[in-house]
Parts: sequence; structure tokens; C-alpha cells
Amino acid sequence: NNNNNNNRGSSTNRERGKGVEQNNDSFAIFRLLSNLWTKMSRSFQRSLGHEAAQYPYDYDNLDVVSSARLFMAPRYATAVFRLLFCFLSCSWALVKFSSSNFWPVWVGGRFMARTKYCWDLSGSVAIQGAALDSDFDHQNSALRYFFLGQASYQIHSLSFHFFSMVLLLVCGRGNDGRHYLSARTSLKSYFRPVMEHSFYFVLTVMTYMFSGLRRLGAICIFVLEFSSMVLQLLQLCINAPEQSRLKNMTLIQFVHRFLAIPVFIYCRFFVLPFIVQYSAWFESTMWLKQIEHALAPGVAMVIYIFFNGMLLLAFGFNLVYLRRLLFHPSLAQVSNTQQTVVTKKED
Repeated sequence: NNNNNNNRGSSTNRERGKGVEQNNDSFAIFRLLSNLWTKMSRSFQRSLGHEAAQYPYDYDNLDVVSSARLFMAPRYATAVFRLLFCFLSCSWALVKFSSSNFWPVWVGGRFMARTKYCWDLSGSVAIQGAALDSDFDHQNSALRYFFLGQASYQIHSLSFHFFSMVLLLVCGRGNDGRHYLSARTSLKSYFRPVMEHSFYFVLTVMTYMFSGLRRLGAICIFVLEFSSMVLQLLQLCINAPEQSRLKNMTLIQFVHRFLAIPVFIYCRFFVLPFIVQYSAWFESTMWLKQIEHALAPGVAMVIYIFFNGMLLLAFGFNLVYLRRLLFHPSLAQVSNTQQTVVTKKED
């Protein structure tokens, strides 16, 4: 009996030992996964360019140059992507539409072209079949691909921002030291860009539905993309690597003062209000009457208010962008960074 009891006790001790070893292995795996998750969360933050705002205490030991380099990489990559997209979009528009009679000389068209030809009475709406969407100038196919590219770009940008919001919510940590950011903080970080891309996506889709708005909308999109292309060039120079020839304060100031600001003002404060908005206000009267007869009473007024209201809202956005462009905060940061680099080299 004593031998049996001893055997039972030893087997019980062995089982307890195995349980302790399994618990230790589980805790070790948990710690390993926790450390891996912490490192990945920091990598996500750096890739999104937000870690400087969320972790100011982690960079006390970094100098100005190292801290600036850390967060310029994602902005540089974003500027490259947007610059390429805007260049391809504007090139496509010029190749396909510059010879059309609705593409005015102010945006690279023919001298005799007029925006009033956007409102051809033989064109209507593209929702109930081809009979109501006459291709009166043989540009519907090119316009379809042009608007498809614009809608795809807006969807891509919205998807990226939503993905970034989720990463900030899951991987972030606030200034109070808590590990997770609140949903409110995550939403606040991307509220403005999400609203902008949502606004332009809705405007793109609604504009494509109607033949007159489709052609005038192509002019509007081209103007916005052309000015955005110059803005992305400025961002490219500001966030370029230190060894790049683009990282030159003289070049940055030249692009800012003689390219970005003049092109922005010309496109968004001359072409948009005096060419696009004027055509939508005064040249679309007969076309809107035809739309009302073809669809239902009151539809023309809804279209008129919606499109012109969207243009006025875009004009308000442009005022905010102009103020930020005139007093660009990154220019002073780049200048201070380069002065620090020169001082270090001298020392």
C-alpha cells in the first residue's frame, strides 16, 4: 500500500510539473507575441507618419535631423504616388479632350472652343439606357475611362484612410500613456481627408450621370488635378531624402513661390469660378429645361442647386488650402533642419 501511495504521489508531482512547464511555455509565448505586437504597432505608426504626435517622449534623445527624417519617408512616398497619378490624369485629359469644342483655351484647348458646347441638347442622362445618353461629340468612351480613374483614386484614398484609422485605433497609444487610442481620437486624425475624398467621390459620380455636367466636370477635375500636381511636386521636394538634389532650399522656395502659388491661384481662383462656375450658372439653362421635361418636374432645380452648391463648397476648401499654402509650416521646418545640418558639418 505504501508503495502504491508513493507511486501515486510521484505521478501526481510529475503531472503538476508538466502543468507548470506548460503554463511557463504559454506565458513565454504570450510575452513573445506581446513584444512582437508592440514592435509592429510602432512600425505601423511610423509608416503612417503619426508617431511623432503620439509618442513625443520617445524622441527626447533624437536630434532635429533624425526626427525629421523619420517622418518624411511616408509623406515622400505619398507625394510620389499622387504626383504620378495627377500627371497621368492630366496627360490623358489633354490628349483626349484638348481638340474638343467644349475644352476651352484656358485649360489647353482650342481658341474657338467654348464651355457652352458642354450643354448640347442632344445629350441627357446615363441612367436609363443609351437612348437618353447620346454621344454627340464622340467623347463618351474617353470620358467614361477618365471618370473611372478618378473614382478609383478616391476609393483608393478612402480605403487607405479607413485602414489607417483602424491601425491608429488598434496600435496607437495616447499622450496619457494608455495603450489604445480611442475611436474619437482615431477619427479626429483622419476626419478632414476622409470628408474631402468622400465629397469629391460623390461629386465625381453625380457629375458623370449627366452629359453636360460630365464634360464640364472633366474640365473641373483637370484643373484640380493640374494644381494638385504642382502641390505634390512641392511636397516631393520638402520630404525628399537629404542626399537628393530635390532637397535644396533654393529649389523648394522657387517651386513654392513661382510654381505652386501662381498655378494654384490661376486654377482654383480663376478657372474654377470664372469658367466652370460661370458655365454652370448661366450656360446650362436650356439643357436643364430639357432634363426637366425628360425626367420629372423639379429635377432641374435639384441638379442646379446640387452642382453649384458643390462648387461653392469646393471654393471654400480652396480658401483654406490657399492660406495653408501661403504660410506652409513645413518650409520653416526644412529650413531649420538644413541649418542644423550645416552647423553640424562646420563643427
